[in-house]
Amino acid sequence: MAPSMAANSDLVIDFCQATMRATRSTTMFYRRKLLLGLLQSIGRPVNKVDLQKYLFLVCVDQKRSAYEFIPHRFGCFSFQIDADKRALTKYGLVSDTDDWRLADNRRYLHLLTPDDQKRVIDVVTVFKRKRGRALIQHVYRQYPYYAINSEIRDDVLTRAERAAVERARPKPAPARVFTIGYEGRTLEHYLRKLIDNRIKVLCDVRKNPLSMKFGFSKNQLKHAVTAIGLEYVHVPALGIVSSKRRELKDQADYDALFDDYRRTTLAENTDAIAFVAKLIRERGRVAFTCFEADSAQCHRSCVVEALAARPSFRHRVIHL
Repeated sequence: MAPSMAANSDLVIDFCQATMRATRSTTMFYRRKLLLGLLQSIGRPVNKVDLQKYLFLVCVDQKRSAYEFIPHRFGCFSFQIDADKRALTKYGLVSDTDDWRLADNRRYLHLLTPDDQKRVIDVVTVFKRKRGRALIQHVYRQYPYYAINSEIRDDVLTRAERAAVERARPKPAPARVFTIGYEGRTLEHYLRKLIDNRIKVLCDVRKNPLSMKFGFSKNQLKHAVTAIGLEYVHVPALGIVSSKRRELKDQADYDALFDDYRRTTLAENTDAIAFVAKLIRERGRVAFTCFEADSAQCHRSCVVEALAARPSFRHRVIHL
């Protein structure tokens, strides 16, 4: 008997979906291939905390880490991994469940470089049976820096191991003013810069804090910053409207823009400058942030100049 039209339609849909998945597997970001290859090698559902630890152990000795991690309240943590889960779920490659599990039986390990295939196999061979507390203990003991913000380190580590964590913690430092741009940086690399420089407050001086780059729109950035124990403050009065930022081709264009910014925005918003000066007095280490990597091409340098012109300002300025 010939198959029904409905059955034929189902076959066509299945074929199209399989073709789309195959295309995605060859064009997707390499880091996602690594993640899927690890899941394939583990061969079972993995809870989200454990997966972060497994991936950390795979990435920690890569010359260029596929994923970067920060010391989070959950230990070593990558916001990018959570974002990738949403994407991989949307593409039908990972199941839409609380834990991590592949949606089908496709193979991913062969898509990795030989070195990374070996890393994945080595980690799975040694740690596949370690879960939860045992896995956390191993990571904290071997990499104590990533336990500095952990909520459970006192419960899983001995006194001597907790002392090693404290030695790995960035030490208190005198008041300083910083500037930092996120251009060319992952969210995790950016956050580690804040942690390692003992920043207390991140002051966002963008007029409209929206970004196509993952992690740097206002709500995402505020969530990430507060998750590592820092304060996020947005001061839109010190931003530059988008219409004035067009046609910036060279340093002369930036210099002209900043001359206008000093004459208008900074001159008209002395209250905002007074507000951030108060933040520095009270919190000691404040970083001003915007997009550009080069502070000479970002108005945050003008904000710092305005602060430095105040008679009471005595702080060293560091551009990260």
